[in-house]
Amino acid sequence: MLYDSIRILSVAEEEKRAPGLGRRARGDLRAASVLRDRGLWLNRDKRIVGSIPGVYVGDIFFFRMELCVVGLHGQVQAGIDYLPASQSSNHEPIATSIIVSGGYEDDEDAGDVIIYTGHGGQDKFNRQCAHQKLEGGNLALERSMHYGIEVRVIRGIKCQGSVSSKLYVYDGLYRIFDCWFDVGKSGFGVYKYKILRMEGQGEMGSAVLKFAESLRTRPLSVRQSGYLSLDISNKKEKVPVFLFNDIDSDQDPLYYDYLVTTVFPTQVFHQSGQGTGCDCVDGCSGNCFCAMKNGGEFAYDQNGFLLRGKPVVFECGTFCRCPHTVRIVSHKKG
Repeated sequence: MLYDSIRILSVAEEEKRAPGLGRRARGDLRAASVLRDRGLWLNRDKRIVGSIPGVYVGDIFFFRMELCVVGLHGQVQAGIDYLPASQSSNHEPIATSIIVSGGYEDDEDAGDVIIYTGHGGQDKFNRQCAHQKLEGGNLALERSMHYGIEVRVIRGIKCQGSVSSKLYVYDGLYRIFDCWFDVGKSGFGVYKYKILRMEGQGEMGSAVLKFAESLRTRPLSVRQSGYLSLDISNKKEKVPVFLFNDIDSDQDPLYYDYLVTTVFPTQVFHQSGQGTGCDCVDGCSGNCFCAMKNGGEFAYDQNGFLLRGKPVVFECGTFCRCPHTVRIVSHKKG
């Protein structure tokens, strides 16, 4: 919460300094820097092997820097985090966590079983262009296999609804069972590791997200019992409105008219009997009547994300003259 609050505040301040320039502020980096300077990064001891206190299987993060802040994965870019030999009790490097995101062409991910490719030897297009070496993170994974030490696995998943276009999900502890040197798809030697998920853990968060995505894109193929309708709006809404009931045999509503717009009773209007709204024909500005209801500021940033939680958020509505593409309107975007 603290990290995200600082990130959002940083983005909002940047927009005030340079309005209309779109998405340019890296609030995630700024928030991480502020917390680090104040000594608020957690679990900075690289000797923490296994579970991180307060982080649970299925926890979701929107930025790589969040993983660093909580101590789940300490590398900003590298996919393998490890305890260097200089800090290890046996004077050998030990892997602590990996990120699985499909960045290597030779990776195979079946959920509970992963064929993970070591790092190194890639060009800027993620293609293998040189042989990998058994050093750094690659050596650390091999040593972890030798000693039977588990590693934390975080999966990176593409997500259009995320602020960073990606989600990072902690899927629990895995153990390395095999390691070998092989010729990859591009003809260069790579190190591969067979990694298996340890039993007795909660359901993988990445599996839940994939199932949710299947419900959204292919509802008929994954439809479970309890779904009475896959879209009670009959395609009147941009996003399907599901009707679900697995409690009793109630099938309602059976006969209804689905209303896309809100019907206001006359008593909610002013004494004139007329609805009121803003007159921002060319788009809402800081002086917008609806923005003033939110304390004189926009409730959302340029990308449509809520800046801070409020009991009530006022949006431009039916009686406003502004185009419904403005950022103060989210309910029209599904």
